[in-house]
Amino acid sequence: MSAKFKSVKNAKGLKVDFSTGIDAYRFILSKSSFLKFMKKIELNTRLRNINRNKAITTYVKEKYKKDKPDEPLLLPEDVKYKIRYVSFKRGVTSLTNSMIVIENSNELNDLCKKRKKPYGYYIKVVFAGLYQPSREVFKETYKVLSKFLRRFKPYEFDIAHDFKCDEQAGSSSKEWFAKRFTRFGGKFISYKTTIYENECYERFYGLKKICFYDKFEKQTNYHHQKLDESLKGWHRLELTFKLKDKFIDHAEYDRLAEYVAVMDEMINRLTGNAYPYGVDIGVLGEQVAFIKDNRRHLSFTKSA
Repeated sequence: MSAKFKSVKNAKGLKVDFSTGIDAYRFILSKSSFLKFMKKIELNTRLRNINRNKAITTYVKEKYKKDKPDEPLLLPEDVKYKIRYVSFKRGVTSLTNSMIVIENSNELNDLCKKRKKPYGYYIKVVFAGLYQPSREVFKETYKVLSKFLRRFKPYEFDIAHDFKCDEQAGSSSKEWFAKRFTRFGGKFISYKTTIYENECYERFYGLKKICFYDKFEKQTNYHHQKLDESLKGWHRLELTFKLKDKFIDHAEYDRLAEYVAVMDEMINRLTGNAYPYGVDIGVLGEQVAFIKDNRRHLSFTKSA
């Protein structure tokens, strides 16, 4: 059903490598701690309203539309739902090379109620698009992320694996997918060229979500990237895990091996055991090494 391919070049001649990597980290912090830290690392003046960038405004509003409260709350103007960002690259048009800051979302308002805090007490910080073979990721993105990981505890992260799949993700393949993944959850939903499960069985090392989608379709039709036709069939399996400890703990070899083991099993279920020795983790290894020590090399990034 599927096959592995190591690398190809996109329309701009950029080498595209297929591996396994961390694609996102998410934090929920008190707003006061966040602002103090932003000032300390000299990023407070770079925080911008998303309305200043039309491309990212469209993308972010679609990506986080479920976060916006359904009904307006009777709150002061300074604690209304808001999304801001810091760009680590000029002319950024996606979540790659940016840090997203969300305030007063459904999730955050519920947390404030639960912990008996005033609305606006918490903010959500998202570093996404960290592993994108067809895009250039700037080193500054990883440097800023590493500072956050040393100071704060993330509450979840995404690990993604890219591979070629002849069975396109979507409604026509939902039954095929669900049969192979009933062990991990039982409520699979399809939308366009994506299949996902948002209520996984957490006994798998805190597994929270599964997302399987046609990456070629998403990059070409949604992000309007020009990719070589040889990339058709490029799919991505993305797993979200809950985290209860700091980076230095969950990034140790034994803990990472647990997350990779879940990915290994899932990919082999999708590919008919095409990965008997497990998925390639070259990118993941580089990411972890660099976050621990910013002097390390990142083969897939570009210096700003």
